[in-house]
Amino acid sequence: MSRIEAAWGEELAQVLKEDGLGWRLAFPLLAGAGAFLVTAPWLRGHPAWALSLGLWLGHAVTDGLSGWLGRRLPARWQPGLPLLLFLGLLLGATLGWATEMALTTAVMKHGDRLTRFWLHLGFGATLIGIPLLQGLRRVRALRRVEQERALLRAELMLLQAQIEPHFLFNTLATLRSFVRQGSERALPLLDAITGLLEATLDRLRQHEHSTLGEECEMVQHYLAIMALRLGDRLSYRLDVDATLHGFRLPPLMLQPLVENAIRHGIECSEQGGTVHLGARASEGLLRLSVTNSGGPLAATSTAGHGLAVTNLRQRLQALYGDRASLTLATNTAGLTEATLLLPQT
Repeated sequence: MSRIEAAWGEELAQVLKEDGLGWRLAFPLLAGAGAFLVTAPWLRGHPAWALSLGLWLGHAVTDGLSGWLGRRLPARWQPGLPLLLFLGLLLGATLGWATEMALTTAVMKHGDRLTRFWLHLGFGATLIGIPLLQGLRRVRALRRVEQERALLRAELMLLQAQIEPHFLFNTLATLRSFVRQGSERALPLLDAITGLLEATLDRLRQHEHSTLGEECEMVQHYLAIMALRLGDRLSYRLDVDATLHGFRLPPLMLQPLVENAIRHGIECSEQGGTVHLGARASEGLLRLSVTNSGGPLAATSTAGHGLAVTNLRQRLQALYGDRASLTLATNTAGLTEATLLLPQT
């Protein structure tokens, strides 16, 4: 048994269960049987009546067997479901054809009888095949979406769980140095580390959504740590209106952009600079911007920026399609600016 056969059988079984095949609805079956019983006294001798009865009976048998197999077939037998469905179709078409032949008074040649059998088989295959194919497309589309969401969750969990070793070690080394020196900056640095770790752990429990307020809190702790480490070389400002704090967005959308601004803008500049995080809403979009006044974009490592930006763009594309965007450019003031546009709905 190949994996393809197993997957094919499992998908067919799911479609048969979800699409209501197998006489799940009694009314169409009873209505069809009643219609033929009522019209039998007047139309029984007409060839079209016999053909219609045969087609209806063949489809009813095929539909019933298909639904029964989908609901009752053990999982270990599911790889053989395509063959069983074909046999069910063949049985239904044969019963329908035999019923028509028994009720038809006109004499038919062998070729005509064979043509009628193919008509029954094609009719049954069409009526059962179309919903099965549509169901398979739906099931496979849903599975692709689930796989993409699972991949995004896995990537997010990895990103959330990862605190860069060199960042953590350097910060702890700085804290150790402050403690030895008896610096008054030791306690604020410890508080900032504790706040960042608590915020990161909270994000680990949120697989899909966070809020802008929560993301800003985590960024605030990160910037506080970096400001204590870099001293006068780093200043920062968060300009986010409190009315926007409840806006829902995917976790860890801001943190990589702020880290990029520090690593590629501030740390590589002798005089340092300022990091500014801004947010505003207009025309159904939330505009988030991270600017830094350190090293210019042209002088920074393109590859270093590209990894974080590419990762975020892939997440945005999977979550929002073309409704969201991320750009990294030099703004009119000559500052490096990362701009994130997210839909508000």
